Amino acid sequence: MMQASLWTSMFMELGPLGAVKHIAELGWRAAELSDEHLTALCEHPDPEEAAGQFREAADQANLSVRQAHLFLQADVVNLDETKRRADLATIKAQLDFCQLVGINVGVIHPGPLEYSGRSTSYWRQVNNLRLESFRELADYAGERGVRLALENMTDRPGVGLGPRRHFGAELWELLDLIEAVGSSAMGICLDTSHANVQGYDQPSAIRELGELLIALHISDNDGTWDLHWIPLRGTIDWPPIVTALKEINFGAEFNLEIPGARRCPAEFWDERARHALAVAQILLGE
Repeated sequence: MMQASLWTSMFMELGPLGAVKHIAELGWRAAELSDEHLTALCEHPDPEEAAGQFREAADQANLSVRQAHLFLQADVVNLDETKRRADLATIKAQLDFCQLVGINVGVIHPGPLEYSGRSTSYWRQVNNLRLESFRELADYAGERGVRLALENMTDRPGVGLGPRRHFGAELWELLDLIEAVGSSAMGICLDTSHANVQGYDQPSAIRELGELLIALHISDNDGTWDLHWIPLRGTIDWPPIVTALKEINFGAEFNLEIPGARRCPAEFWDERARHALAVAQILLGE
């Protein structure tokens, strides 16, 4: 059964232990461990001690944390082999931590920003590296009881950027990668804001993905850019999306990926988090 969940990055300044405690105090019963907080925990001199402290904090807060966002800046197709291996090692360390604290889904980007105009030989090399990297990571994750959730991306340019291609902006690219890797440790994280920018028919996409849909990044926008708004502010039609999720018996978290409002007083963050929870509960029919 879906339950509302909040990205811990909304309270990034509180640190991972403070964030889970505070999120629970605001009424949430589930959270996604953000990349920033996961990185901080894995950089602890004793990761096993950090894992114990985090698990204790979440248990005391009665907060379910079954999903994490893996290293955001990882470049699994870096042509510099030393850098690629370093990023893979970072992701593996994070997967080790996920195993220690009982997180069973790690959201991961399928590759970095890639500009158009590259040579055919470049694309072949990059795609071969992507397949090699994800075969290695899927094996590693599966051995630890964690599934990798490939996040759909977006092609659309931002301010000052020209036309660009980003692997994974189209769902078929992610599905082809999963098929090529051939591992049950892989699935999809649907980012609703990215999908809205790309113009997806999101209910149809959800039904097509079915059991391959293992995570959500929920936020809204106006269809032009990834704005991370609370649902109902933008142009996404939410009721058909929730209906489709229920039709496929989606059982993971309805996870809101909304950042904090850094220029506002801390009290505003709390009100925003409470408002986001109320919206999520209304959408889920709670």
